[in-house]
Amino acid sequence: MPKQDWIRAALKDRGYKLKDAAEALGVPAPRVTDILKGARGVQAHEILPLSQLLGMNAPSLLESLKAGSPTLVDDGNDGRLPLLGSLTGTGAVAPLPDDMTFSSVPLPPDAGTPEGLYCYVMGDTSMAREIPAGSLVIAADPKRHYAPVAPGALLLLDLGAGRRVLRQYTKTESGEDWLVPLPDTPNPDFASWRFSLLSDLMPGGDMVGAGQEIVRITDVLAAVMWVHQRRSPPKAS
Repeated sequence: MPKQDWIRAALKDRGYKLKDAAEALGVPAPRVTDILKGARGVQAHEILPLSQLLGMNAPSLLESLKAGSPTLVDDGNDGRLPLLGSLTGTGAVAPLPDDMTFSSVPLPPDAGTPEGLYCYVMGDTSMAREIPAGSLVIAADPKRHYAPVAPGALLLLDLGAGRRVLRQYTKTESGEDWLVPLPDTPNPDFASWRFSLLSDLMPGGDMVGAGQEIVRITDVLAAVMWVHQRRSPPKAS
């Protein structure tokens, strides 16, 4: 394998150190040094986090690793994400607002790749304490981007039958995992669900897509990474 000394320079140019790369990849710092020496390859699951840290798309990183020097590759996208509709607290995906004059947005500068990204408008107040209605929301597939599924995360759930909804992952004092809405005032239409971190069904449990109360980790489509809030002008007094 070729040496990858260019990674050290690229990190320095972006204000990062080797320890930052090690943290992004989830490995000890000596493993990053091994990559620079050509003694260890970059693993498949490390491609996206490293490409994001270096500010390049995944195809460019792969070609750079082959060449042992920076190599830019066009990934074939126009750098924009389509708006997929308006999210609601009930799971229904509504059309875009009538006053919205655009149907796509630029790729976030640190996203690296559009693959695994989902862009929606927040269509109601079900998440108002974190995301005001009308805001743009971009969620990232945790398997393709560094988007941890951890307590406090805002998760995009696929409930089946075309239903998608946002909820916050919360852990109770007793250790139970829950997915909850964040409205300013309680609303019975915005359900909360127990959250199972197991990929298989719990004994006696069912998927929320079947109208039951348990959501599994496999129902998590993406975690919210970017929010562009829509600010309404103050009302005239």
